[in-house]
Amino acid sequence: MIEFLLYPLIGIVSGFMAGFFGVGGGLVIVPCLHFMYKTLGYSDEISIPISVGTALACIIVNSLSAVSVHQKNNSISWEIFWKLFFGISIGTILGTYILVEIDKELFKNIFAGFMFLISMRLFFNIKDRENSKGLATYITVPVGGGVGMLSAAFGIGGGIFIGPFLRLMGETMRKSVGTAVVCTFPISLIGSTSYVFLGWGQKGLPDYSLGYLNILSFLGIVIFSSFASRFGAQMVQKVNEKVFQTLYAIQLVPVFLYWFFA
Repeated sequence: MIEFLLYPLIGIVSGFMAGFFGVGGGLVIVPCLHFMYKTLGYSDEISIPISVGTALACIIVNSLSAVSVHQKNNSISWEIFWKLFFGISIGTILGTYILVEIDKELFKNIFAGFMFLISMRLFFNIKDRENSKGLATYITVPVGGGVGMLSAAFGIGGGIFIGPFLRLMGETMRKSVGTAVVCTFPISLIGSTSYVFLGWGQKGLPDYSLGYLNILSFLGIVIFSSFASRFGAQMVQKVNEKVFQTLYAIQLVPVFLYWFFA
């Protein structure tokens, strides 16, 4: 019963964050699903990978819902996206294997540390810089690979890394978010498919699971998140640039606290 109370809330909050911050929604979905499955009695060996795999599947829908709005507002750099694409694709496949094999306590500590560092870096770096259109391929390919690997391991779509990276390289906050939203699509598609195969035949999974992807959780969340993500993408245009970046940093703090004390 607890899941049917959580799904609407998870969907609305994660969808809005996906469209507004360009983070895919995994920041909300993964800890909430982890909490739900732990409450239902599943161990971290099951609850973490199925939370991540299901979150990545939800991010597919969230990203597609938000991309059209960001494209309409000219908030996407397709040049940068294609430079990142190859590295993202390879890194995502590697990241799924890392999560399945890694010690789950170590995973939670690493995730918490990443969220804290990214939040602090953005919070104390509000200055505008030169435009990032000249990013070289020798930078974007390894960065894309690292982003894909970390995103697939943490189930967060990649926007949380790509957005800050592009901002620090000089892109505007809105363009960084719009481009990050596009990048979450290949990460979530490749990542969720990989989790299905890696979890296939695993014993002790919740009902209605395809490998490490739970269909019931997926449908319960995306019904609400698909609409909320479009609304979030529309709201981006109404917020001051510096205020927006500060909000982006602040939203990472609760995620850091959850995984630190989980």
